[in-house]
Amino acid sequence: MMKWKEINVIKYLYFNYFCKNIVRKNNGKIIPYKNVILDLEKNSRIYIENGSVEIGANKLRNSKAETYIRLRENAVWKIQEGCEISYGSTIEILRNAVLSSQYFTMNSNSTIIVAEKIELGQDVMIGRNVVIYDSDYHQILDEEGKVTNLPAPVVIEDHVWIATNVLVLKGVTIGEGSIVGANTTVNKNTGKHVKLGTEYKMLKKENYGNWNRKNPRDE
Repeated sequence: MMKWKEINVIKYLYFNYFCKNIVRKNNGKIIPYKNVILDLEKNSRIYIENGSVEIGANKLRNSKAETYIRLRENAVWKIQEGCEISYGSTIEILRNAVLSSQYFTMNSNSTIIVAEKIELGQDVMIGRNVVIYDSDYHQILDEEGKVTNLPAPVVIEDHVWIATNVLVLKGVTIGEGSIVGANTTVNKNTGKHVKLGTEYKMLKKENYGNWNRKNPRDE
């Protein structure tokens, strides 16, 4: 249930009913909490199919923390099943780039910047202070002046848990059902149903099994 006191009602009405940059289908909606900055440049588009896109959620009472969403010219964000983006986070989709997402949650102060393409699967859980990049954002040239560090798409498959302070770099696929432990830099494909972290080696599927969103103390 929406808490209208926490929502910017003017922005809610504008982005859901009047903004030409946003295309909604099957009752999909944007829910902008207070202090949300949503900057949509020329010909950018957000396509929402099913579910609520909550931006700036879970903020502390009386906090003025901002949450930033920016789509540069011709950028596209395709959203299925909604998402929940906590306060203080940033999503930026650069010119002509595409972010494709199914249902995901993104905790405070995390950042996704898309230069080419990033895909988030169903039930992806992104912890605090996570950074996901598909580019180095500045050129590295060889002796002949050729760019050697082109962007490369990032794919995060279904039911992936990315813990706090993780850095995901360009060109990687994080396999379905995997857990990326705290303070890990991911610069290679992980495979499916593995734990990956700085304190333990990658574990095979039979050693791990599954994860869920419950508190460890819950029955």
